[in-house]
Amino acid sequence: MLSFVKFIGRPIFRLLFSLEYHGLENVPESGPVILAGNHPSYLDPLLIGLPIQRVIKYMAWDALFRVPVLGWFVRSLGAFPVDIRKGRGEAAFREAIRVLESGHALGIFPEGQRSERGPMGELRTGVARLAIETGAQIVPITIGGASRAWPKWRLLPRPAKIIVRYHEPISLTSEERAEHRDDREFHYKIMQRVAEKINRSLTPALRGAESLEKWYRQPPSHIRSYEWAPLAASIISTLILVGRGRLGEHWISLWVPTALYYLYIAADLTLIRPARLAKWVRNSMPVWLILAWHYPLTRALAVPSGRWNLLLLAATLVAFFPFFYEDYYTLQRFVRGLVVVYYFSLALLLGWPHPLGLLVAVFSFIAVFSLFRRTVFYKATLLVMILLIASVIYMTGGAGAELLIFAGLGLAANAYLQTFATVAYDIRKAGTVTLRRQDEARSRRHAH
Repeated sequence: MLSFVKFIGRPIFRLLFSLEYHGLENVPESGPVILAGNHPSYLDPLLIGLPIQRVIKYMAWDALFRVPVLGWFVRSLGAFPVDIRKGRGEAAFREAIRVLESGHALGIFPEGQRSERGPMGELRTGVARLAIETGAQIVPITIGGASRAWPKWRLLPRPAKIIVRYHEPISLTSEERAEHRDDREFHYKIMQRVAEKINRSLTPALRGAESLEKWYRQPPSHIRSYEWAPLAASIISTLILVGRGRLGEHWISLWVPTALYYLYIAADLTLIRPARLAKWVRNSMPVWLILAWHYPLTRALAVPSGRWNLLLLAATLVAFFPFFYEDYYTLQRFVRGLVVVYYFSLALLLGWPHPLGLLVAVFSFIAVFSLFRRTVFYKATLLVMILLIASVIYMTGGAGAELLIFAGLGLAANAYLQTFATVAYDIRKAGTVTLRRQDEARSRRHAH
C-alpha cells in the first residue's frame, strides 16, 4: 500500500507543489534510524518519505485512527497510534523500540503536535530516549513552506514551494548511551541539538515569509512605469488608426480593455484593502490584459501575427502558471519584463513586420528568464519554449536574420531587469547608509 501511495503521490505532489530535497545522502540506506522533523502540515509524512527508498513507520496521533476511512489509510501507510496525553505513551514507545530493533526507519514529530509558523517549540524527549535505548541515529529534518501549502484549519492544500532538508545524523556512542540512560538533562541536550539543526535552516525562511507578509499589508504602490505601457499603446494605436481612417471599427475593442485596466488600478489605489491576493492581482493584471487584448490589438494594427495568436496566448499562459508558486518579487520582475518585451515587439512589428516576430521575442524572454532565475519548473519551461520556437520556424520556413532582432529583444528585456534590480538595490543601500550616517551624526550632537 505504501509503495502504491508513493507511486501515485510523486506526480501529484510534483504537479501541486514545487519540491526541493537536500541532504538525502544523510539518510542511511539500511539499519535503524529516527527521522525527526518539524510538523507544519498534514503533508509532512509523505513529504519526508517520497524520495526515500525504504519503509518508514510513523508514530501518529491515536485520534486519527478512530476517524472512518482516515484511520484505515493512516494504518495502511505503516503508522501506529500514540496517545499524546502525559504518561500514556509507553505502549507506543515499546512499539517504536520494536520497529528500530528490527532495523527499520521510524518517523516522528517530536513536538507532539502541528508546529506553529515560528521555530520549533519545546520538544519531547522520546526521540533521545529511543536513540539511547536502541543506538539508532537521529536525522533531523527541516520542512519549509508546507505551512503555506496547507495552513492549519484550511480544508484543502494550495500550490506552494516546499523545501525538505535532511541534516547530518546525530549518533551516540555506546559509552554515552550507558552513562546517560536515565539522565533527563542529557536527553534535553540531545533534543536541543535536534531543534538547533532544524531551526537553523528554518529561521531564514521564516524571516523571509514574515517580511513578505508585512509587505502584503503595505499600501499599494503608485502606478509603476511599465503600467503606463497599455495607455501608451492605446494612444499610439489610436493615432495609427486615425491616419488609416479605421478608428470607428476598432475604438471599442481598443479602449474598453484599457479603461477597465486603469479603473482596477484606481480601485486598488483607493478602495481595495491591502492583502496578499490584492497584491498578486495587481501585479499579474498586465499579463491578463495582454492575454485578453492581444487579438483585438494586433487585428486593429494589422500586424502579421495571424494564425500563431492562439499558440502565443496559450504558451504565455502556461509559462505564467509556475509564478503562482514563486515569491512576490519574482512575479513582479517577470511581469515587468514580459510587458516591456511585448509592447516593444509590437512597436517593432509596425516598421518591420514578421509573422513570427512577437512569438520569438516573448518566448525568448520567457526561456532566458526561467533559466537565469531558476524559477519553478524552469527546465520544462526552457525546453518547451525552445521546442516551440524551433517547431514554428521549421514549419513556416521563417528563419532569418530579422528574427535575431526579435530574439535579441527577449535578451535585452532580461538585461533591463537585471540592471533595474541592481540600480534599485544600490539606491536602497545608499538610502540606508545615508540614514545611518544621519542617525550617527544626530547621536554625536546629542552627546556633546
